[in-house]
Amino acid sequence: MICTVFALSFLATSLFVNVITASSSTYSLTIRMKDAVPTRPDDLQCTAIKLDPEESYIIKLDPHASRQTAHHMMVYGCKDIPSHDSVWDCHQSDGYNTENSVCRGGERQILFAWANDAPAKTLPEDVGIRVSGATDIKYMVVQLHYASIFPEGVTDNSGITITLTHQRPPMQAGYLILANVGFIPPKQQAFPVESYCQYNADFPIYPIGYRTHSHELGYVTSGYRVRGGEWMEIGRMSPQLPQTMYNVSNPGMEIKQGDMLASRCTMNSMDRDDTTHIGATHHDEMCNFYIMYATYKQDILTTIICYQDTQSFSLTDIFSAEEIPSDASSLKGIPGAEKVLEHFHMTELI
Repeated sequence: MICTVFALSFLATSLFVNVITASSSTYSLTIRMKDAVPTRPDDLQCTAIKLDPEESYIIKLDPHASRQTAHHMMVYGCKDIPSHDSVWDCHQSDGYNTENSVCRGGERQILFAWANDAPAKTLPEDVGIRVSGATDIKYMVVQLHYASIFPEGVTDNSGITITLTHQRPPMQAGYLILANVGFIPPKQQAFPVESYCQYNADFPIYPIGYRTHSHELGYVTSGYRVRGGEWMEIGRMSPQLPQTMYNVSNPGMEIKQGDMLASRCTMNSMDRDDTTHIGATHHDEMCNFYIMYATYKQDILTTIICYQDTQSFSLTDIFSAEEIPSDASSLKGIPGAEKVLEHFHMTELI
Protein backbone atom coordinates (compact mmCIF):
# COMPACT_ATOMS: atom_id res chain seq x y z
CA MET A 1 0.00 0.00 0.00
CA ILE A 2 2.61 2.58 -0.83
CA CYS A 3 3.93 4.86 -3.39
CA THR A 4 7.56 5.80 -3.43
CA VAL A 5 10.51 7.65 -4.97
CA PHE A 6 13.87 9.40 -4.44
CA ALA A 7 16.84 10.49 -6.42
CA LEU A 8 20.39 11.63 -6.57
CA SER A 9 22.17 9.64 -9.25
CA PHE A 10 21.12 10.33 -12.80
CA LEU A 11 19.82 8.29 -15.67
CA ALA A 12 20.96 10.42 -18.60
CA THR A 13 22.63 13.76 -19.02
CA SER A 14 20.04 14.70 -21.64
CA LEU A 15 17.28 14.83 -19.04
CA PHE A 16 16.36 18.14 -17.44
CA VAL A 17 17.41 17.11 -13.92
CA ASN A 18 18.80 19.12 -11.03
CA VAL A 19 19.56 18.14 -7.46
CA ILE A 20 19.95 20.86 -4.87
CA THR A 21 21.40 19.99 -1.49
CA ALA A 22 19.44 21.91 1.14
CA SER A 23 21.00 20.18 4.14
CA SER A 24 23.05 17.08 4.91
CA SER A 25 19.94 14.92 4.60
CA THR A 26 17.41 16.74 2.38
CA TYR A 27 17.47 17.04 -1.40
CA SER A 28 15.31 18.42 -4.19
CA LEU A 29 15.14 16.68 -7.54
CA THR A 30 13.56 18.17 -10.66
CA ILE A 31 12.76 16.05 -13.69
CA ARG A 32 11.12 17.41 -16.85
CA MET A 33 10.11 16.17 -20.26
CA LYS A 34 12.74 17.13 -22.83
CA ASP A 35 10.92 18.99 -25.60
CA ALA A 36 8.22 16.32 -25.83
CA VAL A 37 5.91 16.40 -28.86
CA PRO A 38 2.73 14.26 -28.87
CA THR A 39 2.34 12.35 -32.11
CA ARG A 40 -1.40 11.56 -31.74
CA PRO A 41 -4.38 12.55 -29.59
CA ASP A 42 -4.24 11.01 -26.08
CA ASP A 43 -0.53 10.35 -26.45
CA LEU A 44 1.28 9.04 -23.36
CA GLN A 45 4.98 9.87 -23.05
CA CYS A 46 7.45 9.11 -20.26
CA THR A 47 10.81 10.25 -18.98
CA ALA A 48 12.75 8.75 -16.08
CA ILE A 49 15.66 9.02 -13.68
CA LYS A 50 17.56 6.40 -11.70
CA LEU A 51 17.35 6.98 -7.96
CA ASP A 52 19.99 7.05 -5.28
CA PRO A 53 20.23 3.48 -3.90
CA GLU A 54 20.06 4.64 -0.29
CA GLU A 55 16.62 4.43 1.38
CA SER A 56 14.89 7.80 1.10
CA TYR A 57 11.53 9.45 1.78
CA ILE A 58 9.56 11.94 -0.30
CA ILE A 59 8.27 14.83 1.78
CA LYS A 60 7.07 17.28 -0.90
CA LEU A 61 5.87 17.09 -4.53
CA ASP A 62 5.73 20.26 -6.63
CA PRO A 63 4.35 19.86 -10.19
CA HIS A 64 5.38 22.01 -13.14
CA ALA A 65 2.54 21.59 -15.64
CA SER A 66 -0.52 23.34 -17.05
CA ARG A 67 -3.93 21.98 -18.00
CA GLN A 68 -3.53 23.95 -21.24
CA THR A 69 -0.77 21.51 -22.20
CA ALA A 70 -1.33 18.27 -20.28
CA HIS A 71 -4.51 16.34 -19.58
CA HIS A 72 -2.83 14.80 -16.54
CA MET A 73 0.55 13.77 -15.16
CA MET A 74 1.43 10.61 -13.24
CA VAL A 75 4.62 9.93 -11.29
CA TYR A 76 5.47 6.24 -10.86
CA GLY A 77 8.11 4.20 -9.11
CA CYS A 78 9.66 1.32 -11.08
CA LYS A 79 12.17 -1.44 -10.40
CA ASP A 80 13.39 -1.10 -13.99
CA ILE A 81 12.41 0.84 -17.10
CA PRO A 82 11.96 -0.28 -20.74
CA SER A 83 13.89 2.59 -22.32
CA HIS A 84 16.84 4.84 -21.55
CA ASP A 85 15.82 7.40 -24.16
CA SER A 86 15.18 10.89 -22.81
CA VAL A 87 11.48 10.47 -23.74
CA TRP A 88 9.63 7.32 -24.82
CA ASP A 89 6.12 6.30 -25.87
CA CYS A 90 4.54 4.58 -22.81
CA HIS A 91 0.92 3.85 -23.73
CA GLN A 92 0.93 0.25 -22.45
CA SER A 93 -0.74 -0.44 -19.09
CA ASP A 94 0.21 -2.79 -16.25
CA GLY A 95 0.69 -6.39 -17.29
CA TYR A 96 2.65 -5.54 -20.42
CA ASN A 97 6.39 -5.87 -20.85
CA THR A 98 7.20 -4.00 -24.03
CA GLU A 99 9.24 -1.01 -25.09
CA ASN A 100 6.02 1.02 -24.66
CA SER A 101 5.47 0.13 -20.98
CA VAL A 102 5.90 2.54 -18.08
CA CYS A 103 8.05 0.04 -16.19
CA ARG A 104 9.94 -2.98 -17.45
CA GLY A 105 7.79 -5.94 -16.46
CA GLY A 106 4.69 -3.73 -16.29
CA GLU A 107 4.59 -3.40 -12.49
CA ARG A 108 4.50 0.19 -11.24
CA GLN A 109 3.84 2.02 -7.97
CA ILE A 110 1.91 5.29 -7.90
CA LEU A 111 3.87 8.14 -6.36
CA PHE A 112 1.80 11.17 -7.38
CA ALA A 113 -1.06 12.17 -9.65
CA TRP A 114 -1.78 15.63 -11.06
CA ALA A 115 -4.49 17.28 -13.19
CA ASN A 116 -6.42 20.56 -13.59
CA ASP A 117 -3.61 22.83 -12.38
CA ALA A 118 -3.36 21.17 -8.97
CA PRO A 119 -0.84 22.79 -6.58
CA ALA A 120 2.10 21.28 -4.71
CA LYS A 121 1.60 18.71 -1.94
CA THR A 122 3.62 18.78 1.28
CA LEU A 123 3.29 15.71 3.47
CA PRO A 124 2.58 16.15 7.18
CA GLU A 125 5.53 16.34 9.51
CA ASP A 126 6.85 12.88 10.48
CA VAL A 127 5.46 11.26 7.29
CA GLY A 128 7.31 10.32 4.09
CA ILE A 129 6.90 8.17 0.98
CA ARG A 130 9.55 5.45 1.09
CA VAL A 131 11.70 4.79 -1.99
CA SER A 132 14.99 3.09 -2.93
CA GLY A 133 16.71 0.94 -0.32
CA ALA A 134 14.94 -2.42 -0.01
CA THR A 135 11.91 -1.25 -2.00
CA ASP A 136 11.32 -2.02 -5.68
CA ILE A 137 11.41 1.70 -6.46
CA LYS A 138 14.75 2.16 -8.24
CA TYR A 139 13.57 4.62 -10.91
CA MET A 140 11.17 7.53 -10.95
CA VAL A 141 9.07 7.81 -14.11
CA VAL A 142 7.06 10.90 -15.07
CA GLN A 143 4.23 10.14 -17.51
CA LEU A 144 2.40 12.92 -19.37
CA HIS A 145 -1.00 12.41 -21.00
CA TYR A 146 -1.41 14.84 -23.89
CA ALA A 147 -5.06 15.17 -24.96
CA SER A 148 -4.27 16.63 -28.37
CA ILE A 149 -1.47 17.20 -30.87
CA PHE A 150 0.46 20.47 -30.44
CA PRO A 151 0.64 23.21 -33.08
CA GLU A 152 3.76 22.99 -35.20
CA GLY A 153 6.87 24.15 -33.35
CA VAL A 154 5.40 23.70 -29.85
CA THR A 155 7.12 21.33 -27.40
CA ASP A 156 6.60 20.47 -23.73
CA ASN A 157 8.89 20.51 -20.70
CA SER A 158 6.38 19.64 -17.98
CA GLY A 159 7.68 17.85 -14.91
CA ILE A 160 7.94 17.83 -11.15
CA THR A 161 10.24 18.77 -8.28
CA ILE A 162 10.40 16.28 -5.43
CA THR A 163 11.97 16.98 -2.04
CA LEU A 164 13.39 13.96 -0.21
CA THR A 165 15.23 13.05 2.96
CA HIS A 166 17.45 10.14 3.99
CA GLN A 167 16.10 10.31 7.53
CA ARG A 168 13.41 7.70 8.26
CA PRO A 169 10.28 9.41 9.64
CA PRO A 170 8.05 7.74 12.27
CA MET A 171 5.34 7.05 9.66
CA GLN A 172 5.42 6.19 5.98
CA ALA A 173 2.80 7.12 3.40
CA GLY A 174 0.97 4.94 0.91
CA TYR A 175 -1.98 4.91 -1.48
CA LEU A 176 -5.28 3.07 -1.52
CA ILE A 177 -7.50 3.64 -4.58
CA LEU A 178 -11.18 2.91 -5.16
CA ALA A 179 -11.96 2.62 -8.87
CA ASN A 180 -14.42 1.27 -11.41
CA VAL A 181 -14.85 -0.39 -14.77
CA GLY A 182 -17.95 -0.18 -16.98
CA PHE A 183 -19.73 2.64 -18.76
CA ILE A 184 -21.99 5.69 -18.29
CA PRO A 185 -25.21 5.90 -20.33
CA PRO A 186 -25.95 9.14 -22.21
CA LYS A 187 -28.38 11.87 -21.11
CA GLN A 188 -27.97 11.23 -17.37
CA GLN A 189 -27.81 14.21 -15.01
CA ALA A 190 -26.62 12.27 -11.94
CA PHE A 191 -25.49 8.75 -12.81
CA PRO A 192 -23.77 7.02 -9.82
CA VAL A 193 -20.56 5.06 -10.36
CA GLU A 194 -19.79 3.35 -7.05
CA SER A 195 -17.16 1.18 -5.39
CA TYR A 196 -17.13 -0.69 -2.06
CA CYS A 197 -14.28 -2.76 -0.63
CA GLN A 198 -13.13 -4.21 2.68
CA TYR A 199 -9.82 -3.14 4.19
CA ASN A 200 -8.07 -6.41 5.02
CA ALA A 201 -4.53 -5.41 6.02
CA ASP A 202 -3.50 -6.29 9.57
CA PHE A 203 -2.28 -2.76 10.41
CA PRO A 204 -4.25 0.49 10.81
CA ILE A 205 -3.89 3.42 8.43
CA TYR A 206 -4.72 7.10 8.85
CA PRO A 207 -5.91 9.08 5.81
CA ILE A 208 -3.88 12.28 5.34
CA GLY A 209 -5.15 13.29 1.90
CA TYR A 210 -7.58 12.40 -0.86
CA ARG A 211 -7.86 13.08 -4.58
CA THR A 212 -10.74 12.67 -7.00
CA HIS A 213 -10.15 11.86 -10.66
CA SER A 214 -12.66 11.82 -13.50
CA HIS A 215 -12.75 13.43 -16.93
CA GLU A 216 -15.42 15.67 -18.47
CA LEU A 217 -18.47 13.95 -16.92
CA GLY A 218 -17.37 13.94 -13.27
CA TYR A 219 -19.69 16.20 -11.24
CA VAL A 220 -18.62 15.25 -7.71
CA THR A 221 -16.84 12.31 -6.06
CA SER A 222 -17.11 11.29 -2.42
CA GLY A 223 -15.38 8.66 -0.27
CA TYR A 224 -16.22 7.13 3.12
CA ARG A 225 -15.18 4.74 5.84
CA VAL A 226 -18.10 2.52 6.86
CA ARG A 227 -17.84 0.89 10.29
CA GLY A 228 -20.72 -0.71 12.17
CA GLY A 229 -23.23 0.90 9.82
CA GLU A 230 -21.84 4.40 10.45
CA TRP A 231 -20.47 6.42 7.52
CA MET A 232 -17.56 8.83 8.06
CA GLU A 233 -16.55 11.07 5.18
CA ILE A 234 -12.95 10.87 4.01
CA GLY A 235 -13.43 13.55 1.40
CA ARG A 236 -15.80 15.04 -1.19
CA MET A 237 -14.73 17.15 -4.17
CA SER A 238 -15.50 17.84 -7.82
CA PRO A 239 -12.93 16.51 -10.31
CA GLN A 240 -13.64 19.62 -12.41
CA LEU A 241 -11.68 21.58 -9.78
CA PRO A 242 -7.89 21.21 -9.29
CA GLN A 243 -7.17 17.51 -8.81
CA THR A 244 -4.77 17.79 -5.91
CA MET A 245 -4.42 15.87 -2.64
CA TYR A 246 -6.92 17.69 -0.44
CA ASN A 247 -6.95 17.54 3.35
CA VAL A 248 -9.35 14.87 4.62
CA SER A 249 -12.74 15.84 6.04
CA ASN A 250 -12.06 14.12 9.38
CA PRO A 251 -8.38 14.43 10.38
CA GLY A 252 -7.13 11.63 12.62
CA MET A 253 -9.58 9.09 11.21
CA GLU A 254 -8.42 5.48 11.58
CA ILE A 255 -9.08 2.70 9.08
CA LYS A 256 -8.53 -0.78 10.54
CA GLN A 257 -8.93 -4.36 9.43
CA GLY A 258 -12.57 -5.14 8.66
CA ASP A 259 -13.60 -1.56 7.90
CA MET A 260 -15.39 -0.97 4.59
CA LEU A 261 -14.46 1.78 2.15
CA ALA A 262 -17.05 3.27 -0.19
CA SER A 263 -16.89 5.78 -3.03
CA ARG A 264 -19.31 7.38 -5.44
CA CYS A 265 -18.61 9.34 -8.62
CA THR A 266 -21.68 11.25 -9.75
CA MET A 267 -21.53 11.62 -13.53
CA ASN A 268 -23.38 14.12 -15.72
CA SER A 269 -23.69 12.86 -19.31
CA MET A 270 -26.42 15.22 -20.48
CA ASP A 271 -24.21 16.49 -23.33
CA ARG A 272 -23.38 12.99 -24.57
CA ASP A 273 -25.44 11.20 -27.22
CA ASP A 274 -23.59 7.90 -26.87
CA THR A 275 -22.39 5.59 -24.12
CA THR A 276 -19.14 6.71 -22.44
CA HIS A 277 -16.83 3.89 -21.40
CA ILE A 278 -14.41 3.99 -18.53
CA GLY A 279 -10.99 4.11 -20.15
CA ALA A 280 -7.76 6.01 -20.69
CA THR A 281 -8.60 8.64 -23.33
CA HIS A 282 -10.01 12.07 -22.57
CA HIS A 283 -13.21 11.06 -24.41
CA ASP A 284 -13.57 8.11 -22.01
CA GLU A 285 -14.26 8.45 -18.30
CA MET A 286 -12.67 7.40 -15.02
CA CYS A 287 -13.91 7.14 -11.46
CA ASN A 288 -10.96 7.10 -9.06
CA PHE A 289 -10.92 8.04 -5.39
CA TYR A 290 -7.31 8.19 -4.13
CA ILE A 291 -6.62 7.89 -0.40
CA MET A 292 -3.14 8.93 0.73
CA TYR A 293 -2.58 7.45 4.17
CA ALA A 294 0.06 7.33 6.88
CA THR A 295 0.96 4.24 8.87
CA TYR A 296 3.42 3.24 11.59
CA LYS A 297 3.95 -0.05 9.74
CA GLN A 298 7.56 -0.18 8.55
CA ASP A 299 7.21 -3.02 6.06
CA ILE A 300 7.49 -2.21 2.36
CA LEU A 301 4.11 -1.00 1.11
CA THR A 302 2.48 -1.37 -2.30
CA THR A 303 -0.43 0.51 -3.85
CA ILE A 304 -3.80 -1.16 -3.22
CA ILE A 305 -6.47 -0.73 -5.92
CA CYS A 306 -10.05 -1.96 -5.52
CA TYR A 307 -12.37 -2.18 -8.55
CA GLN A 308 -16.11 -2.59 -8.93
CA ASP A 309 -18.13 -3.05 -12.13
CA THR A 310 -20.44 -0.09 -12.64
CA GLN A 311 -23.09 -2.19 -14.37
CA SER A 312 -23.22 -4.95 -11.73
CA PHE A 313 -22.68 -3.09 -8.44
CA SER A 314 -24.56 -0.38 -6.58
CA LEU A 315 -24.33 0.76 -2.98
CA THR A 316 -28.11 0.37 -2.83
CA ASP A 317 -27.54 -3.39 -3.22
CA ILE A 318 -26.24 -3.27 0.37
CA PHE A 319 -27.69 -0.10 1.93
CA SER A 320 -31.00 1.68 1.77
CA ALA A 321 -30.96 5.11 0.17
CA GLU A 322 -31.52 6.61 3.63
CA GLU A 323 -28.34 5.00 5.00
CA ILE A 324 -26.09 6.51 2.32
CA PRO A 325 -25.04 10.10 3.19
CA SER A 326 -27.50 12.55 1.66
CA ASP A 327 -24.70 14.79 0.33
CA ALA A 328 -22.75 11.99 -1.40
CA SER A 329 -23.73 13.46 -4.79
CA SER A 330 -23.81 17.10 -3.72
CA LEU A 331 -21.51 20.07 -4.24
CA LYS A 332 -22.92 21.84 -1.21
CA GLY A 333 -20.16 23.30 0.91
CA ILE A 334 -17.46 22.83 -1.76
CA PRO A 335 -15.60 26.05 -2.68
CA GLY A 336 -15.66 26.65 -6.41
CA ALA A 337 -18.99 24.89 -6.98
CA GLU A 338 -20.12 27.68 -9.30
CA LYS A 339 -17.35 26.76 -11.76
CA VAL A 340 -18.63 23.19 -11.82
CA LEU A 341 -22.19 24.35 -12.49
CA GLU A 342 -20.91 26.47 -15.37
CA HIS A 343 -19.04 23.49 -16.82
CA PHE A 344 -22.28 21.47 -16.90
CA HIS A 345 -24.50 24.40 -17.98
CA MET A 346 -26.43 24.13 -14.72
CA THR A 347 -27.97 26.85 -12.57
CA GLU A 348 -28.70 24.89 -9.38
CA LEU A 349 -26.91 22.31 -7.24
CA ILE A 350 -28.35 18.82 -7.26
